Amino acid sequence: MNSRIANILISLAIAVVLGILVTIGYNVTGNRILQALGGSWPYGIIQISTFFLFFWGLLEVIKFFRFTETESNALKSQLLPEKEQYILSADDVNELKLQIIEIEKTSPSLLSDIIKKACTKFRANKSVSEALSVVDAQTDINIRISDAEQTLIKYLSWAIQSLGLLGTVLGIGAALSAANEIVSQDGIKKVTSLLAVAFDTTFVAIALSIVLMYFLARYQKRQTNCIRRINPM
Repeated sequence: MNSRIANILISLAIAVVLGILVTIGYNVTGNRILQALGGSWPYGIIQISTFFLFFWGLLEVIKFFRFTETESNALKSQLLPEKEQYILSADDVNELKLQIIEIEKTSPSLLSDIIKKACTKFRANKSVSEALSVVDAQTDINIRISDAEQTLIKYLSWAIQSLGLLGTVLGIGAALSAANEIVSQDGIKKVTSLLAVAFDTTFVAIALSIVLMYFLARYQKRQTNCIRRINPM
């Protein structure tokens, strides 16, 4: 199964279970925090939807962290000679490419792919500068691919905030519709409850978006450090 589809299904399952638990807890205890988390139905569907998007984004970020961990391990595996002033001969390059091909069968990585392509270029024209240009070009390609993949996380963060705003609009609209009921105690309670829902959705959405973007920023920092180690130029 595609990892993204798996993340969607897992996130949906977590959000549904969380929604059930929060709703049951709120109906039993009437706890204000549980209401803010989506315990008040049908308006709680907004918070549960934001939780679904949040967990989806979080699982995608975790996938990225695992990817950078793989690259970090590749950097530690000493795929290239690290002795000072060591010069690779043409035979060394051929042997290195064969070693990389064997390594990629079990532990593929961006670093091994870059080394393999640089070796291929060097074998073709024996030009060190052109081999280095392959390294630079492939690094730029990898950065663009990574940036494109992060677009989904940024979109999910935006969608979470938008759902929070939608919940606020719906809550305020429902409260205004019930304004004629404030002549009674029950009416006042209903209107204040709807206003609480309106602000709860925005609060939960902003909080989840902040957490998601924090982890994305952490990943981006690790990614930048990893790329600098692969290609310091």
